[in-house]
Amino acid sequence: MRMLCSVLVCLVLVSGMVYGQTACIQDQYGDQYNYTVDKATTYVYGTATIAPTFECPGGPWPITGSYVTSTSGNGFELTAANPDPSSITCVPIFTLKGTWPNFDWYYLTGPSVPPQPGTWVPCSKTSVTATGKGPRN
Repeated sequence: MRMLCSVLVCLVLVSGMVYGQTACIQDQYGDQYNYTVDKATTYVYGTATIAPTFECPGGPWPITGSYVTSTSGNGFELTAANPDPSSITCVPIFTLKGTWPNFDWYYLTGPSVPPQPGTWVPCSKTSVTATGKGPRN
């Protein structure tokens, strides 16, 4: 019982999935995702703020997604839509898919080529070093 409680506590802390409450995560580019988890529907919704050091609309970008809990971890898919479709410096839409805390970038054309794997970092992180394009064209 103690082990089960420890695993559940770690799963919630690591995944940041606080049911019915807003939480925050940050990708390797410094883009922040503020989201709410709807336990009843397993949907995730909220907004993304794209790191202001890049030439993209800073946001908020609407995000929606879903997750599934399994023995291998929380599988998730989050999709962010560019609020300024006329912007040529950012993609119109992108998706992050993976098993917490790792993910891969997907675009309208499919998976990132070359592969662009990432991992979530705490929102308090201020220093970001990443390669690839993230939400940028």
